[in-house]
Amino acid sequence: MGILSVVLGGLSILFSFIPCLGAYAMYSGILAAILSAIALVMANSAKASKTMAIIGLVISLASAGLGYWRYTQLQEIGTSLQKFGNDLKDSLNKK
Repeated sequence: MGILSVVLGGLSILFSFIPCLGAYAMYSGILAAILSAIALVMANSAKASKTMAIIGLVISLASAGLGYWRYTQLQEIGTSLQKFGNDLKDSLNKK
C-alpha cells in the first residue's frame, strides 16, 4: 500500500502541472495521503518498515499542496476576468 501511495502521489504531482486541470491534483493527493496514512498504521502494527509509507505521505501532501495552489490561481484568474468584464461593460454603457 505504501508503493501505491508513492505512485499515486507522484502521478498527482505530474498532473498538477497541467494548465487548468492541475487543481484536480488536490483530490488525488488527498486520496494518496489517506492511503499512505493507512499504510503507515499497518506498518506500525506489523512492526514493518515504514519508509515507503512516509515517502508516500510526503509526496502526497506535496501534491495536494500543489493542487490547492493551482486552485487558488484559478480563482484569482476568474475574479480578475470577471472584474475586467464588468469594467468593460461599464465603459461600453457610458458611451
